[in-house]
Amino acid sequence: MNQLIKNRAFMTLTGADFFETIGISLFNIGLLLYAKTFEQATLLVSVVSVATVLPGPLGIVMGRLADLTGHKRECLISTKFIQAGLYLGLAQLINQHNLMVFMMIILLNISSDVLGLFSNSLRMPMIQAKVASDLREQATGFNQGVTTLMQMVGQAFGVTLLTMTHDYQLTGLVNALTFLLAGLVLLSGYRSLAVPIQPAGHQSFKRLVAQAKQVFELSAGVNVVGLLMSILLMNAVGASIDAILNLFLLHMGHRLPVSFSLSVLVLNTVFVTGTILGNLLHTGWFKRLTFRTVELLTLGVLSGIYVNLLTWQNYWGIIGGMAIAGFGMGQMNPKLYANLMQVADPQQLGSVTGVLSSLTTISIPAGSMGIVLVYNVVSGPVAYGLSLGLLALAAACLFLPARTKLSA
Repeated sequence: MNQLIKNRAFMTLTGADFFETIGISLFNIGLLLYAKTFEQATLLVSVVSVATVLPGPLGIVMGRLADLTGHKRECLISTKFIQAGLYLGLAQLINQHNLMVFMMIILLNISSDVLGLFSNSLRMPMIQAKVASDLREQATGFNQGVTTLMQMVGQAFGVTLLTMTHDYQLTGLVNALTFLLAGLVLLSGYRSLAVPIQPAGHQSFKRLVAQAKQVFELSAGVNVVGLLMSILLMNAVGASIDAILNLFLLHMGHRLPVSFSLSVLVLNTVFVTGTILGNLLHTGWFKRLTFRTVELLTLGVLSGIYVNLLTWQNYWGIIGGMAIAGFGMGQMNPKLYANLMQVADPQQLGSVTGVLSSLTTISIPAGSMGIVLVYNVVSGPVAYGLSLGLLALAAACLFLPARTKLSA
């Protein structure tokens, strides 16, 4: 950890993410509360929820654009100031309470999110170039742990700020300020972010896909189709589990050992705590675990939660399972991204990580709407069984043979 703290480039990027994540989380919760002030609250809250994940499938496009970009350092810094300008303009509109303005705000927010995808792909080659290969997993985990924690802080700050002021314009101004601070942090470490990477050359889509396939198989030691299908299925179940567990706890009623609101708070807290610990602990024994091992263990724990829902329905068993599942998820992403950086050409790293970003986002609505719909329309046990089946299929996909293996 001391080596990472002394790494100016890494700390610069993490510092920028620190401020940016606070602002995004604060504004997202503010946008939801703003939507609730309209007569069409149910419809507009749904629009906000869809708009939050809508840019995700563009991850591969933004990743490819980042690969083709020559001045990565300058473009990364510029995106932060552009995003600050977008939210500054948004803050001037948000107090005008009509549907046209609401849709303009949604469009500006989506534009900023797309720029965020672009900047994320720009920073990956910087981490690859500036962080030693044996520290990348720990670095990625630390960065994700910080952003996960700041998401909680930003949401809590947003709710508190709006409760005290009821000023939605202020949330836009604060978000603009956080992006401005992120840009200034990047400027302060300008020299440390220099990377000797030439922009990628134009090549056919078929060749790009072939290269990405090879990188994925080398990084995870798993058949690329199996790997991507497994991630998609796991994320689909993961996207629905919060809603499923909330509905389950609601139906438990007086059988809960604590109140419904406290039970949900405890559940969310242990999951996030587990995720942060999983993000941070990437040394020693944990570092030696392979990506496939960690994902299989996480799939097993998630399956155990659903078996519990179908049989014992023990609240504390759910709490323990979510803590371990959160830890597993906190281990998975840094391992995969570190392995990707180990084998990917710097000129195609944005495209490869963009594939993961797109896939993750595509699976979220499928799970959050599909499985929850089954719960509400059919029954809880059928939704639990469906989730178990998807988790088993995700595990089976990891055993498809890979044609290449990650070298030591």
